[in-house]
Amino acid sequence: MRSKSLLLPPFLSLLPLVQSQPSNLSCPSNFQTCLPFVPSSNLSTPFPPTSPTDYGVIGPPLQAVHSSSSPPTGLAVDPNQTIYLTYPRNSGPTPYNVVICPSFSTEQPWPNASIQNCAPGQDASTCFINVQNVVLDAQNQLWVVDSGIPPGEKEAREHGAKLMSFDWQTKAWKRTYVIPSALYYDSMNANDVRINNTLGANGWAFITDESAAGSLLAIDLATGHAIRRLYNTTVTRPDDKYVGVYNGAPVYLWNGTRKSYATTGADGIALQGGNVYWGVLASRRWYSIPQALLIDDTLTDEQVLAGVVFPSQIGSEQAGLTADDKGRVYICASEHNAIFYVDTLAAPTISEEVDAVAAGGSGVVAPEDFVVRTLVRSALVQHADSAAVWDGWLYFCTNQLELAPARQYGNVDARRGPFVSYRVWVGAGPAV
Repeated sequence: MRSKSLLLPPFLSLLPLVQSQPSNLSCPSNFQTCLPFVPSSNLSTPFPPTSPTDYGVIGPPLQAVHSSSSPPTGLAVDPNQTIYLTYPRNSGPTPYNVVICPSFSTEQPWPNASIQNCAPGQDASTCFINVQNVVLDAQNQLWVVDSGIPPGEKEAREHGAKLMSFDWQTKAWKRTYVIPSALYYDSMNANDVRINNTLGANGWAFITDESAAGSLLAIDLATGHAIRRLYNTTVTRPDDKYVGVYNGAPVYLWNGTRKSYATTGADGIALQGGNVYWGVLASRRWYSIPQALLIDDTLTDEQVLAGVVFPSQIGSEQAGLTADDKGRVYICASEHNAIFYVDTLAAPTISEEVDAVAAGGSGVVAPEDFVVRTLVRSALVQHADSAAVWDGWLYFCTNQLELAPARQYGNVDARRGPFVSYRVWVGAGPAV
């Protein structure tokens, strides 16, 4: 088995690489700061800027943890702090769909090489077609979400759209949950997933559908029963004629010289405090809904929609969300080369009074009192796509999505590797 090996780029040589993990959630002694959860400021760059190259860096330093030669989309971290990445096939074939990263610059197909590509005539439920993300649940199982849509096609192959679980230590396959073809209508495109192991008899999985109509899917992990909710509603659809910004440049879709607009619907997802949080990629909007509403088959679509909460605009297009066990939801804010966060629980680390709600304290923060804050902003954060929290660290991958051919005039590929994954200290564990 041959693994990929890369040279470390010069700018990464200045960053501390991961050698070992902290034994607890206390701040590593060699880390510059472990208190990011205060009002963000930038004291290192003069303001107003004195040079055209000044760039406002906010928050604690980043640590580079992996270097990829191709742009990844999904990321997971196991209890040994080993990284897993996914290489989706939305723009064409890739040698491997899911890899494990045994070192900073090497990758191996995971869980094995044979599952990476479906052979002609093979049951699509038994192999990878177009894996979008890989995530670790609270029981240390790794879950793979596969859109089932082959490169160049728009519809999922029969039995191809699925959720697969694996033992992270033995790599053994455990179970596959096939999304019924009855739910494929209007180009359903399974994109990201989060697992609640405590809900119902054996847990539930929640999946975003990033099609132009958008929706959320829920799968009962005890029975395999799947439902699709909020289909083609204002809370899952993209903005009309949406134009984002990346590194200061407006972003369109291009077919040669013909302009169009991004139409990606519900995308990033996180579970926090009994709610599902999700963002609509081609927008600056995010929402939440109680998990109990989303899985209740007795409710009408109108009743489910009525339970959706819109806290506010989020200030950025975003691709990925994750959450920690201290009530924070993190947002990959691609328009700002940043990671944002929101406190959904009051905590002593909150130092600002907001809407007459005192700083510090305890209890649930009302959605109307949510404040979007910046955890970290850096030119190194070139479209953070997926993120995961483990053992005090927030990990995320970057992939320069807006520089890909479909988003560049004349379909020029402006991406430049390596594509680096980082971690930043947040002093928390994953949301349970």
